Amino acid sequence: MKATPSSGMQQSRSRPAELASAAIQDISGNAGRFDAEVLSGAVPEFSAAEAEDMLRSYWDVACGSIDRLASERDQNFRVVGATGRFVLKIANRAEPLSVTRLQSAALLHIEATDPSIPVPRVIPTRVGTFEAQAGGSTLRLLTWMEGLPWHTTRRTPAQRRSVATGHAQLVLALATFASRDRPQELQWDVRHAARLRSRLDIVPADLSPLVIAALDRFEQHAAPRLAHLPTQIVHNDIQPSNVVVDALNTDRMSGILDFGDMVETPVACDLGVASAYNVLPGRHPLETVGEYVAAFHAIRPLGENELAALPALIMARQATTIVITNWRAVTHPGNATYILRNLPASHAGLAQLLPLAYDEMVDYFRSVCP
Repeated sequence: MKATPSSGMQQSRSRPAELASAAIQDISGNAGRFDAEVLSGAVPEFSAAEAEDMLRSYWDVACGSIDRLASERDQNFRVVGATGRFVLKIANRAEPLSVTRLQSAALLHIEATDPSIPVPRVIPTRVGTFEAQAGGSTLRLLTWMEGLPWHTTRRTPAQRRSVATGHAQLVLALATFASRDRPQELQWDVRHAARLRSRLDIVPADLSPLVIAALDRFEQHAAPRLAHLPTQIVHNDIQPSNVVVDALNTDRMSGILDFGDMVETPVACDLGVASAYNVLPGRHPLETVGEYVAAFHAIRPLGENELAALPALIMARQATTIVITNWRAVTHPGNATYILRNLPASHAGLAQLLPLAYDEMVDYFRSVCP
């Protein structure tokens, strides 16, 4: 897909600093200072040698090899040591310690509540803490999740069912999670989708009508229901870059990664996020996403209000991806390829869903979720 920039986009690309300032003010709204600073802040830039020093100093881990991983906001290294394979996660300097602490607490809770759920384990430091500090950033060491990235494999119904089942089990485990550290508000939480209207000037001209139509449906069909939907802390980013599957059986999900976008929001919003990445060509426009939703519903049943809001929440996530990734690609052009990786799928997904009558979409989800 080759997008044709609007005049606003052309201006934005020539004035990235001004765009970033405006985006912080406009796109975040009441979502909080944290959201704005972390989304616009520079990714940490520690060298591999510095990362090795951190591993020895805080975890007494000697590296056989260390490689930098792609990341949007943080800096991550894959570590192979004598005692196993790990990920060293170095948080964005704008991220408060409380946010990183919340992620560690959630992973520890999942391990204690349902150890069958394949999520990373948090490795304590030499002094028994789960976080360390270096150069203004918070460090954590997690176990490496074996498998192939979901987005590199052939998508199948069995694979969708496996990921959706693991996703639903994760939701059930997190339903009893509580922490002194509260999740921050993020624009990536689709319940805040209406705020995206203030940044439509950075959306390419061929995508803007799709985004506007999606936001219209969100405000009509989802926003009035949000206050009545079951709410809890959720992962908020189950998508092909954050899931790994078994290398020997790619129909089986083997790991859920990256808890950096956790929020407290309706469970239907969390399902809307994952469902947005499962809108694929099929015999019926909702066939593939219906398979995901049905498998999720079999483990964590969906109520009538959740089903009625779901199509709008799916489209709201696709619109959110289009707006935020275009903004971040301008403010961080050196990382634009990684940032924009999900934009084509979001464009295609909206183009597939928007022609459908809304009531027909809800009826379809009802039919696959008896």
